Amino acid sequence: MKTLVALLCTISALAGSVFSYKCISCMCRNSTTCLESETECLGDRCMAASQYYHLNRKELKSFYKGCANETLCEKKGSVIVKDGEFVFGTHCCTGELCNNQVYEIPKEDPTPNGVKCPVSMCLDTLEECKTDKKINCTGSMDRCIDYRATLRIFYGKDTKYSGKGCANSDLCRYNTDSNIGIDEMHRGYLKCY
Repeated sequence: MKTLVALLCTISALAGSVFSYKCISCMCRNSTTCLESETECLGDRCMAASQYYHLNRKELKSFYKGCANETLCEKKGSVIVKDGEFVFGTHCCTGELCNNQVYEIPKEDPTPNGVKCPVSMCLDTLEECKTDKKINCTGSMDRCIDYRATLRIFYGKDTKYSGKGCANSDLCRYNTDSNIGIDEMHRGYLKCY
């Protein structure tokens, strides 16, 4: 019986060390520095994520470190609309405290890919932002997007956005609950085609 108890204690100790790792944890909204701490994570993977938002000459950069969200690991999303751009990227790593660096999003390939999409941006409306203008999509952005939502950016006031442009497939599947500092308060419409 003592042998069985000792074996179970050993297995339990090993399981705890295999399935629980520490990752660096912080969220920085429109900043390049934040107070880092350590957090216990289930599994052995940590994540670092960055987001870049640009609209009407306003630029916001944010980053996150913490436990890995496996559905987001190694994703890079890009969307370009009239006078605006949103890019996110994630990197997951294995091992304790492995997410100690800020993740720099790789630059999008500027080479046109042959896809052309309508391009527009309208504020203060969830109605379709109609346009006759088109944009040449580049790099991995091989889908057209029509997006309408009420967003709150960095604890500001809620603003309605309606826009069309180019996007890549990761952006089209992106879960906005993972945003850093940009909260989707209400989604009116999203279509990638």
